[in-house]
Amino acid sequence: MTIEKLEDLQIAYMRRTGGYGEGNRQLMERFKRYLRANGLLRADTTILGIALDDPARTPEDRQRYDVGVVLTGGEGPCGLPARTIAGGRYAVFEVPHTEEGVSDFWRDLPRIAAQLPVDTTRPILERYARQKLLAHLCEFCVPLLERKHGGI
Repeated sequence: MTIEKLEDLQIAYMRRTGGYGEGNRQLMERFKRYLRANGLLRADTTILGIALDDPARTPEDRQRYDVGVVLTGGEGPCGLPARTIAGGRYAVFEVPHTEEGVSDFWRDLPRIAAQLPVDTTRPILERYARQKLLAHLCEFCVPLLERKHGGI
């Protein structure tokens, strides 16, 4: 785990509503096809997956999941809605980019989060940067409360 300070991120995104799982993977594939078709999938592209609702508190038919591409300013209009992801401090975990690696992260998250000052008002970001993917890795960015004095 590393601690990283992220600036606010502007993303262009697609959203689906429904239970998390296979539908999210399908949305990610559709999104990547859209990026390829519109010349937006490049060597420096970073894609985010963002689960916006806690499945323990939100009915399955209302769970929202966004996939977005981080906009760097060089892109032209891409025909997708855009929004800002709040920056701040994040605990970043490198995870094998496999179904098992991702499942293990989510399974272990309560134990991991118990040791961190997690900011539950911001979502966890799944970060897919090309260089990490080439190494069969992805990252999970867990938002942290701004520190008062010392500590994490």
